[in-house]
Amino acid sequence: MEKGQGLPLSFIVIAAISALVLIIIIAFTIGGGGSLLKQIITPAPEEKGTVQVACNSYCSQLTGATTENQFTSSSFCTKTFAVDLNGNGKINTTDEAGLHCWGTKLLATCTVQISSDTYSEVNCTGYGEGMK
Repeated sequence: MEKGQGLPLSFIVIAAISALVLIIIIAFTIGGGGSLLKQIITPAPEEKGTVQVACNSYCSQLTGATTENQFTSSSFCTKTFAVDLNGNGKINTTDEAGLHCWGTKLLATCTVQISSDTYSEVNCTGYGEGMK
């Protein structure tokens, strides 16, 4: 039996998959799939109560903190949220995105004793700047 001169089956399969992926990418960028992809990637708005529970949890995790840096770099101080505050199902990027636990919109408080010092939300970097 002679071996034929042809392309290996694995090469043909990889080429077919690559062509399919390329077609899908082109369809998303040219057609309306781009907006669909954006909707898939954009996180859904979170509810205020759920975020406040998360903020309280982040504060509870700080009970073992031993330095100011551990407090200021914690999720309580640094994590931002997109919260649908007006209940319309959409995020208004001016008022409802980039919210911090310690901001005026969420009003979560956190007080932690580290050595002889007490740290709270006012020690978070950015506190008072825009107060989102």
